[in-house]
Amino acid sequence: MRAITPLLAGLLAIATSGAQAKAEPGQVFKDCKHCPEMVVLPAGSFSMGTPDSEVGRQPDEGPLHTVTFAKPFAISRFQVTAAEWDIYLRATRVKIADGDTRPGRECIASKPRYEQGPRQPAVCMSYPDVQAYVAWLSKQTGKHYRMVSEAEREYGSRAGSEGPFPFPFDEGQPYSIARHANVYGAADGYNYTSPAGSFEPNAFGLYDMHGNVYEWVADCWHDSYNGAPNDGSAWMDEKCELVQIRGNDWGEPPIFSRSGNRNNAYPTDRGDWIGFRVAREL
Repeated sequence: MRAITPLLAGLLAIATSGAQAKAEPGQVFKDCKHCPEMVVLPAGSFSMGTPDSEVGRQPDEGPLHTVTFAKPFAISRFQVTAAEWDIYLRATRVKIADGDTRPGRECIASKPRYEQGPRQPAVCMSYPDVQAYVAWLSKQTGKHYRMVSEAEREYGSRAGSEGPFPFPFDEGQPYSIARHANVYGAADGYNYTSPAGSFEPNAFGLYDMHGNVYEWVADCWHDSYNGAPNDGSAWMDEKCELVQIRGNDWGEPPIFSRSGNRNNAYPTDRGDWIGFRVAREL
């Protein structure tokens, strides 16, 4: 069921000067010292969405449809970290607006209320804030960075697997994934976000695809896959009133962490529960 092993995906050489001319699936690279670490995902097809029989399935998770990626692309191995985000903020002197007003959950200038280490995921940025970051990253590196599409996000999350997760449920526990992901409760070892690399990667070499923080993706929100593109590109409208988010966060039950689970947010939302990844054309 798996395209490549976690060991291969995690240990292939890091090319600090960027991906070579012919990118190989599993290849890991960085385009600059402070750039996100990227991993190459293979070309291929997968069935996007969830079957009616999957526990927790929502109406917007269908119909099942085949998506085909004609060529490899790269996605960041980890959610963009606080350290990487801080480099951007210092370099650009961008001021991120405050967000969330719930007691104890406020975002102040893109920082959460809890203590945040450099390897924890960056949070508290809006959809336009992410767009500005990828534009800056593209300018700094001369490479085509962009937001991850929803199809790319699910393809990466599944990593060649089928079913709700690419890993087994915790033995002896009802619907628990605490051994593999940071979700609601302290059984996974974290009360807030976990540092990058705290759990094992999937078969594509991607970390925290289930839980930790939700991630902004490029697509506008749609209430089903009727009319969705089949080439893996972002599904856009003239204007996004709501946008897609993926992956679940540390404060929600694991059923919302399923590979095919979908959620949405207003583009202007900022919270300690949401961050992002980046993609790069090869």
